[in-house]
Amino acid sequence: MEYTHTNIQNVKTSLENSGWVLLENQSENDLNEILYTLGKVIFITDVVVKSESKAMVTSTKGLDLHTDHHNANYILWFCIEQTDKGGETLILDADNIYSQLTPEQQAELHKINLFEHKIFPDDKEFHPLVFTDENGKREFYYSFWLVNRNDRENEALLSFQSLIRSTEPIKRKLKINDILIIDNHKMLHGRTEIEGSTNRYLKRFWIQSHKL
Repeated sequence: MEYTHTNIQNVKTSLENSGWVLLENQSENDLNEILYTLGKVIFITDVVVKSESKAMVTSTKGLDLHTDHHNANYILWFCIEQTDKGGETLILDADNIYSQLTPEQQAELHKINLFEHKIFPDDKEFHPLVFTDENGKREFYYSFWLVNRNDRENEALLSFQSLIRSTEPIKRKLKINDILIIDNHKMLHGRTEIEGSTNRYLKRFWIQSHKL
């Protein structure tokens, strides 16, 4: 959902119902209010192009659809500068993809553990692709590069990945002062290649949520 004015209740409702929200032309005060309301910021990243960096997030390359660390309930991006060509953000509902699989395939996905995206001291070696929270809500943790070698030919996973590739994602190019927030346990995200100027600068916040 897209809004031109900050309304915290609308933000929460959209995240709960749609899994994402875009807020246009926001101030830093708006940003701070949203961050404070949604939860605790656990990690901040400057998403900029670094020619010497090997990290995908700071390259000019497109990023395949994935989730970030599972400790982040929400991801928020605040656009400070944007490239003149490319750099669109991609969003896709992982639960909708899951719902297109057969019950047998769904059950198989629950058995798959991906390598942990190690950031925090208590991170473990693996985390499940599909998991449930304390309220029984189905959630996802997925990046193709974190798939265990033994699972790469798993028929259910291949079907899940094929559906991801064949489904048209939501595409939005953030403008300066725009804020995009997604439910990191529901929505996959990615990026198209940065083809123009390399002064693109997004501030990314991982947020551990207050309960909605």
